[in-house]
Amino acid sequence: MIRECRNVWVKSLLFACVGYGINRLVFAIHEPSFALAQRYYWSVESLFFIFGILSIVILTFLVGVKHKNFDQVGMLFLVVTTIKMALAFGFGKEIIYGFSSVQEKINFYSIFAFFLVVETVLTIQLLNNTPQKTTFNEKFKKER
Repeated sequence: MIRECRNVWVKSLLFACVGYGINRLVFAIHEPSFALAQRYYWSVESLFFIFGILSIVILTFLVGVKHKNFDQVGMLFLVVTTIKMALAFGFGKEIIYGFSSVQEKINFYSIFAFFLVVETVLTIQLLNNTPQKTTFNEKFKKER
């Protein structure tokens, strides 16, 4: 389980770094001065940090549930993602309903969607690695 958690953490951090690099590249192309980015309610770095930590917590929780009860991982992913969406709405309410720029709103939604895709891909990988179930006959043969 520890190896699988480490694997999920490394992949999450790698995707987060790549996503942050792409986001910075888009900022550099469209906004060379970075003046508007400094007036954001939540900085790009803090959004990546918050969503990155939430993704790592969610995926670690899913790895733990996978080892306890594999059949509940998919449904739990939906529940935890819904909770994450409510949390994102809570701390992003000022961006969504405030007088922030359209670029800030797009940035907030795109970072949320990016981490949602990362979580979905990594959860699919978790679900594809099904645990080996032994039948009664196999257990009986091992005991002999």
